[in-house]
Amino acid sequence: MLELAADREKCAARCDRNAASGDRDAADPSNSPTHRAQAATAAQSARQHAREYREEAEALRDGRIPGEDW
Repeated sequence: MLELAADREKCAARCDRNAASGDRDAADPSNSPTHRAQAATAAQSARQHAREYREEAEALRDGRIPGEDW
């Protein structure tokens, strides 16, 4: 399970990089308003995915199966 947790952490890091890229595009005044809005939405989605991957990694490190905490 630790190997899976490490993989989820790598996925979270990738999502963090994607969110940063989206934030840069959203802040770039040379992009169209539509492009900037879509980039902001994509960045928000990437941050949410990063949080979810980290939650899964924590569960795996604790010996639990992600999503089966009920």
